[in-house]
Amino acid sequence: MKKTSRIGRGWRLTKDSWAILKADRSLLAFPIVGAIAATLSVVIVLAPGVGIWAATDRWWWILPFAAVALYLSAFATIYTGVGLAAATAQVMDGENATLRSGLAVARRHTGAIAKWALVQATVGLVINALQQLAESENGLLRIIGLVFTALVSVAWTLASFFVIPLLAFENLGPRDALKRSVEIIRARWGEGVVGSAAIGVIVFLLGVLPGIAIVVLGVAVGNAGGVVIAAVGVVVIVVAAVVGNTLGQVFRVALYRFATGGPAAPGFDPDDLEHAFRPKRRRGATSAA
Repeated sequence: MKKTSRIGRGWRLTKDSWAILKADRSLLAFPIVGAIAATLSVVIVLAPGVGIWAATDRWWWILPFAAVALYLSAFATIYTGVGLAAATAQVMDGENATLRSGLAVARRHTGAIAKWALVQATVGLVINALQQLAESENGLLRIIGLVFTALVSVAWTLASFFVIPLLAFENLGPRDALKRSVEIIRARWGEGVVGSAAIGVIVFLLGVLPGIAIVVLGVAVGNAGGVVIAAVGVVVIVVAAVVGNTLGQVFRVALYRFATGGPAAPGFDPDDLEHAFRPKRRRGATSAA
């Protein structure tokens, strides 16, 4: 029964986020611009490194270029994410949001965004290094390492859950934003929070999975028609990723405003927002609920 309730709540939260997106489709521009900027950053910065690697046959020459590319990619993604959060709040307040109006807010917080991008890129590198190290082991050590890496990744995702909205709406630096994000989650839902909005799962099932199936079908066909089919599948996956990214940010903004004392966003049920995470258990409470 609880499972059904959580799935139903997750579906409603997805529909509520979708309603905000439908009210102003310009919100989709932010992840698109972010992805393009991140891709261009990587290509432009990595190209000289690849050239030096090819000329000298020394692969380590690419490392500083890769580090800069990773940072710029993180910066572009976070910058447009802050802009999307700001534009989402504008839509929720009945204002006419645009790409320009959202990025204007991000521009005011460029310094904090630049610092947070460094933190995010560094943590990403550490988690990736831990994963690579775990995969190099065998047997029990490999399993333990992969489980530990997964736990670290989940813990970081939860701790930084509200950082993007906080950078958009509160004049905080990276350290204070992370601390505030953790405080909000602990105050409202406790330390063992588990997301149940299921937006990512729903987008995967309705968009990404069909896109993968179309790509596989195109590859199986194998001729010119198959290439077209596979291309359609790739487009479906990209669109699903953009929509999923936008819906996730819309949900975070709605949850942030609710968790910090604001009213529920238009169309959102306060009870759904209250239970978007598993509520913290009170001491002495029994599990029979």
